[in-house]
Amino acid sequence: MKIRIYIATTEGPVQVQRLTQEDPDVRSVVCLNGTAKALPISRDYDAFIKEPTGVVQRSFDHPAFRMDVDGPITDGNSWQLGAFVAHALFAENRLATPDEKVDNALWLTGELDRDLNVRPVDHIQEKLKASKSLFEQLRQEDVRLFCFIPGGAGLVPDDDFLEEMKIDGDMLRLESIIDIHRIVKRFELNNPNPIEDENAEGEDDDLDENDVIDLYKPDKDAPPPIKDRNKFFKPIVLGIAVLALVIGLYLQFEDNILALRAGSLRLGISELRANTDQGCEKPDKIPLDRDGTSFPASSLDGLCALEITVNNLGSPAYMWAFAQRLEDGHYLLADRESLTQADMQKGIIGWRMILPKKLSRSIDYRLVALAASHPLTDSVNRMLRTSFGDGPPDWDKIKAQLIEEKITVISALHSLER
Repeated sequence: MKIRIYIATTEGPVQVQRLTQEDPDVRSVVCLNGTAKALPISRDYDAFIKEPTGVVQRSFDHPAFRMDVDGPITDGNSWQLGAFVAHALFAENRLATPDEKVDNALWLTGELDRDLNVRPVDHIQEKLKASKSLFEQLRQEDVRLFCFIPGGAGLVPDDDFLEEMKIDGDMLRLESIIDIHRIVKRFELNNPNPIEDENAEGEDDDLDENDVIDLYKPDKDAPPPIKDRNKFFKPIVLGIAVLALVIGLYLQFEDNILALRAGSLRLGISELRANTDQGCEKPDKIPLDRDGTSFPASSLDGLCALEITVNNLGSPAYMWAFAQRLEDGHYLLADRESLTQADMQKGIIGWRMILPKKLSRSIDYRLVALAASHPLTDSVNRMLRTSFGDGPPDWDKIKAQLIEEKITVISALHSLER
């Protein structure tokens, strides 16, 4: 199934019309509407393609391409994410041309580094506004559109803006990502990083601490649960009676069960600080020790990102975490992808909160972990819609709402200091 690609710009969305492999001895070029007019980003596009500076040749084994687009792209590097995904689709003959009918389209903005991590870019909200007419057109055509932007504090527009733009519905989704992995997985593309494949032989990719990962999963090599195979002869009546007893106890002591679950949850924060030799590409990981209701403040100097974890030591549950700025309720971390596609699990799950390059002031925020025996999506969406206001968020009210819906809630405070 073919997919259409749109590169987001502040002047409006630009569609990738066609990709063509060129002679290896020529430079790669970006052209307008199939004409001989080369766009100003062509020199940067050539560097993005060709080794040793580029990532496309390494991933798709060809050093020269021509990319035709239907609109101008003048400067910056935020076109890189869209261009790379276009190459990934082209490699599998899944990149749609303008006249092909599609069910899905991607709208992307972000800069890529050597390891295919998505770096922050500016003007995301302006790019979304400039694409409003495209969004309406694709809705009328019943084309589902996925908008991908870099993850990180201050990059995701607030809920009021998303509602005004009618984003995050069934036909139009906005997702923040920290690397190319999520797009590869969602659209079933081949892994575009051959170096990663070589290093990962015989290992679990999700547990590789050198990679930027969205979701940690329980150890797949852990022994399976012990099953008592000698009890199958017991009467079915006994099983029914035990089940009824368990249900009755659960209903009677539900509040106690929620309290026990809270005692089994652990919140964690680790600082990812620039390595002396390799900077933020391979940062040093420094866990923080919680002191009562808060973690020690983190200095922004040399801080690349924060790694947020929730460790469930009890029974499997649906889990999620978010980070909310105290002064105005802005969400620094609210990964909806892991919310909507979650399964019941125990062990550690985690997210990496990428910080903007130009964070000029200190931030105080609350980190919250949720766990429940039922999916959290509906409850969290209600919370997101009601937690914005003119002043700071009413945490007691938010917490009470979640607890009323039988959700276990734990939280801690943390500060980023300039």
